[in-house]
Amino acid sequence: MRLSVTEHHVRLGPHAYRVLRVGGLRRALCYDNEHWLSLWVDRAAAAELAAAWLLASRSPRSLVHLPLRRRDERPLGAALPEPHRARDLLLLHHSLQFPASRWKEVRARAGRAGQAGSQHTVEFRRADFPLPADQGVPGAHHAEFRDRLGLSTAADTFVLSGSALPFADAAAAFFDLADTGPYQQGHVCAELHPGSGLLEPSMPLMHVEYRAEWEPVPQDG
Repeated sequence: MRLSVTEHHVRLGPHAYRVLRVGGLRRALCYDNEHWLSLWVDRAAAAELAAAWLLASRSPRSLVHLPLRRRDERPLGAALPEPHRARDLLLLHHSLQFPASRWKEVRARAGRAGQAGSQHTVEFRRADFPLPADQGVPGAHHAEFRDRLGLSTAADTFVLSGSALPFADAAAAFFDLADTGPYQQGHVCAELHPGSGLLEPSMPLMHVEYRAEWEPVPQDG
């Protein structure tokens, strides 16, 4: 599995940030449906989503940005969410203590003209992703467990902050969706569920739906 990444270095006053902007994800949409976090993905995007979350689990000093707000395609026959509810994703390790309110300025500086960033290709093997049987986390439901994934929203972006553990756990679920989605009938999805013990109590369910057929977004929206 190969993931295209553009690396940016941004300084805000005394703070320096490394931003890894993920390429690909051509057929992927992320939005807030007011009840949970929702994504639509095709097979390639599900695999790239998995790789991006695994990258976040292995990059505790980086901000991993998935630009998903502006899309040229949508699932066949799907009604797009209102534009103000489309979202990017930002994945980061909680040890960075990054304030979500700072993301808008960091993103603007990372995309500034003349700062193209350096291109990289990150490779993962199938063996790098945990198997479903490995996903159980002893102690996740104990009150003292500190590795849970938390959510903030800033600048049209879902900012997800946690330890390597929940990012890798989610990566396994998304990779399994890429593996099995094309061979199942009806509604096929992967979910990050509060019942796993790996999400903060305030974080809603995250629902990622596999959609095989996509079409261009009409010019009138």
